[in-house]
Amino acid sequence: MLLLMENLNKLMSTLRSTHPHFVRCLIPNDTKTPGIMENHLIIHQLRCNGVLEGIRICRKGFPSRIFYGDFKQRYKGLNASAIPDGQFIDSKKASEKPLGSIDVDHTQHKFGHTKVFFKAGLLSTLKEMRDEKLAQPITHTQTLCRGFKKMIENQVQEDD
Repeated sequence: MLLLMENLNKLMSTLRSTHPHFVRCLIPNDTKTPGIMENHLIIHQLRCNGVLEGIRICRKGFPSRIFYGDFKQRYKGLNASAIPDGQFIDSKKASEKPLGSIDVDHTQHKFGHTKVFFKAGLLSTLKEMRDEKLAQPITHTQTLCRGFKKMIENQVQEDD
């Protein structure tokens, strides 16, 4: 029982330090006997759950991918001037232009026939950049509204 609690505490400290997106539980043996591992059963579970395929994709280097149309729609705001308004432009070129014009390591992405491929971490960097760009006009609008509201409140106080 003490060994089980110790292992559980180690597992929980590892999980807390790594910030996993999800946890996959594996059954070590069919009889559920402590301390016994059936390797073929574990490998079978990893294959069926797609974990091994995910590891293989990550090792190849470009685990994240997005269709050109989706990328264009989500990230055109990173550099809106790169894509001319009112002019039809194919989704692949519309995806290449913003990526080519922003300050990111250009070895971290590749263009396929239908998708943009990203190395681990670049997509989250692009999401953060997009969120910052979207937050600027919202923050500016909030500032103007709060200033206007304060001005009206001061006007009402002076009238009283």
